Amino acid sequence: MATVRDGLLPYLRCPLCQGNLALTADEREGPHVMRGHLLCSPCRRDYPIVGGVPRLLSRELPPDMAHTARNFGQSWRMWSQIHDERYRWQFLRWMQPLQPADFADRLVLDMGCGKGRHLRVVSQFGAREVIGVDLSEAVDVAFANTRDIASAHVVQGDIFHLPVVRDFDLAFSIGVIHHTPDPAGAFAVLADHVRPWGTVACWVYGRENNGWIVNAVDPVRVGVTSRLPPSAVRVLSFGLTSVLFAGIGLVYRPLGKLGLKPFYADYLLYLRDLGFAETHNIVYDHLIAPTAVYLPRAEVERWFDTAGITARSLTWVQNVSWAGVGRKPAA
Repeated sequence: MATVRDGLLPYLRCPLCQGNLALTADEREGPHVMRGHLLCSPCRRDYPIVGGVPRLLSRELPPDMAHTARNFGQSWRMWSQIHDERYRWQFLRWMQPLQPADFADRLVLDMGCGKGRHLRVVSQFGAREVIGVDLSEAVDVAFANTRDIASAHVVQGDIFHLPVVRDFDLAFSIGVIHHTPDPAGAFAVLADHVRPWGTVACWVYGRENNGWIVNAVDPVRVGVTSRLPPSAVRVLSFGLTSVLFAGIGLVYRPLGKLGLKPFYADYLLYLRDLGFAETHNIVYDHLIAPTAVYLPRAEVERWFDTAGITARSLTWVQNVSWAGVGRKPAA
């Protein structure tokens, strides 16, 4: 049977009714259907395939979600590079205590895949299939970055109406849930797409230690920087990153050598390890997001409790964020 890409079609579903989809291929390049249609048999909805990516969007987005998707899509186009070994250890830090073997031979969902960097990492870990869903134009970057990997797939879709099966062995979301208008609801969707005994994992901004961002930076981000042209924010974030890197080199590193650990030291020294370009991207993302929520431990724990997820681990990452992993119970 023809597939959008080897292995993908059996896992796609209509985001409106969860019906199976039938493929019509109009243009192919090797294993990829670059242009075509996916037709839902039950509701007769027709979804296009454009540029090798199924576009399974089912509704007009609320203004805040559309704004967030547009800004992050532009961000991933600016920072499209993914061939970087640092993404591997960065990913494992966000997914701790999971290890590469936990992804091997698994059907994996990346909810909010951005430019596709984690699709490549998970495929290197030996995933049977890894499917990335993203709302933004970043799907075009993700497709370009992963089109050489037979087991990696990219779909444009709304994470509140995921166009995929509810039978993944492992589903994760990194840095996405806290940018939605309903973080608890987004996590519930993530958990709902994992089979019994499957694994659910997420990484989100923490509220603890980030009060200064919530009180001082957020009002500026919401009212000013998220509304500026991307080119202006890129220049502004470059200047801020330059000042930040100078401060780390002149203050934090010398103090660290003396055995002292000032406020935010773990995170700032981690940024130094990532390098200037990646830190510039991070600073830019903090300035352009119309929606960003900083979540206390109790709230993240409540998500797992509500979903009935057991045997969980909640890790305080660099004293600024939460990495949560748990096992979904039997049906």
